[in-house]
Formats: sequence, structure tokens, C-alpha cells
Amino acid sequence: MKILELKAEKRTTRGSKAVKKLRESGQIPAILYGHKPDNVMLCLNEHDFTRILHSGTRMINLTVDNKKESALIKDVQYDNLLDRVLHVDFSRIDLTERVKLRVPLEVHGEPVGVKEGGVLTHVMKDVEIECLPTAIPEKIKVNISELGIGKAIHVKELPVLEGIQYISETELVVASVHQIVEAKAVSEEELLAEPEVITKKPKEGEEESAEAAKKT
Repeated sequence: MKILELKAEKRTTRGSKAVKKLRESGQIPAILYGHKPDNVMLCLNEHDFTRILHSGTRMINLTVDNKKESALIKDVQYDNLLDRVLHVDFSRIDLTERVKLRVPLEVHGEPVGVKEGGVLTHVMKDVEIECLPTAIPEKIKVNISELGIGKAIHVKELPVLEGIQYISETELVVASVHQIVEAKAVSEEELLAEPEVITKKPKEGEEESAEAAKKT
């Protein structure tokens, strides 16, 4: 996995107005935390960070005040309306310690079941893994070409990758193919027809008891 470089500056401003002004100037507020040192509030160049984000990498070398640290892009908050990054969380990492994170799942191939008229459902878009920072994959490819109708691929059937341990529940469905169920056509006459009311005929003696109860 390629490790990219990113420069950041410390920031001391807080509050929504200060953050709004920061974004208007083409910067993104961020925070760096983990491994005991104090949390550090940062600001990033929006263009530089977006380039790194689109590369698919998760681990970077973050330089702050001429000091370089290995960090993981832990969380990214978006403004979906403007399609912009609002805030970034970085976590300090030790290259010798295993980390847990989620990575994208990419399915490829045309399932046999789809060719036979079935429908593919891609359930899981990412999966949680554990590995060394230097072994983090950009994505995990899943071959679904052999998937037939009524069949599914589970986490336990994902490809075995050296140094990668899957943390997500093994029985979770990644993708499946199912048959299209056609709804039965109902005629207008059937919709308007009143349901037949079926009453239970009283047994002999029950009818006399009911009449006696009315008289009392």
C-alpha cells in the first residue's frame, strides 16, 4: 500500500463561525488523536486532502510543524449537498501494531444466477479487518461470477489475503442472487367482491339455550 504525504497546520480557533470561515478559505478542520499524546486540532488544504482521499489510501504520513507522524484516516464527515468534506479525524498509529478498520468491498464478474434471470443484491459495501498498517488494502475484490439463484457469499467466504484477518461476523451476507417474484394480478371483480361471511351453525340445544337467555 502506497503511503502518501500530507501537510497540516495547527489551529487554535474554535466554534462554528471560525470553522465556517476556515472552510470558505479552502481549508478543512481536522483532529489528530491517539497513542497518549494530546489531541491536536488541525487544518488541511482541501485540494490536497481530496486528492489523497480519492486515491483510496487510508494511511498517510502527516507532517505538522515539521514533525512527521504515521496516521490513519479514521473518519470523514461530508456535506452531501455540496459534495465537500466537512471534517477529518486522524488516528496516530504504530507501524508495528495491528489496527482495525473498515475497507471497501468491490464485487466483480456477472453471476450465473443473473444470466438465468435472477437479481443481484450487493448487501455489504465494506468489511472490518485487522492487519498491520503497512498491509492495509485499498479495497477487497470479490468474485461473484459463480453465484447462482438462491445462493450467497458470506464474510467467511471472502478471499484469503496474507496478513489480513476479517473481524466482521462470518455469517454476514456480502452479496446474493434471488429469483424475481412476480405479483399475482388481481381483477377488479375480485377487489370489489365482498368477503363471504361464514357462520357456525349452532348445535342442537345451543339454539334453545340462546332463546332462553334472551327471554330472561
